[in-house]
Amino acid sequence: MNINNLVTTLLVGVIASIAFIWIQPLFSMLTLTSRHAAAYVDIGGYSEAIAVTLSWIVHVSVSIFYTLVSLLIYNLNHSYLVNFLQIVLLGWLTTLLATPANEWVVKLITTGQLPAIDSLSALNTQVGPKLWLHIMFFIMVVVGISIIKNSSLLNSAQARKT
Repeated sequence: MNINNLVTTLLVGVIASIAFIWIQPLFSMLTLTSRHAAAYVDIGGYSEAIAVTLSWIVHVSVSIFYTLVSLLIYNLNHSYLVNFLQIVLLGWLTTLLATPANEWVVKLITTGQLPAIDSLSALNTQVGPKLWLHIMFFIMVVVGISIIKNSSLLNSAQARKT
């Protein structure tokens, strides 16, 4: 991975992760970071400051990983069709996994032990706010990547002209 892709991944991932938390209450949901932090305090006995910090580290890390996956797809093919498909498919996949994955992380952090997969909730197959929120997240990611990539292309094209 070159430095431009690394910077793009980090920048878009962090911005999209913050936007996700800002947008989440619009879907009548408590924020993911507040729910995780509360669990870290209640179940794990962490201080509020440590719990909030941990919840944000986990959330931003996952967002950066999702952004990296989107950037890899974008770099392979950034046609409108592929962008649309990755938004829908990654939105759906992350919605399916979100509930058990969040439970897994909370159990890991609060107990210090790897939780058994059979102790987790089933995949979330509901079409509802979580799906729309994840789709909005991937729209933000793909638009962010597109803006950076297109501005980089313009800047490098202008540099070659001079």
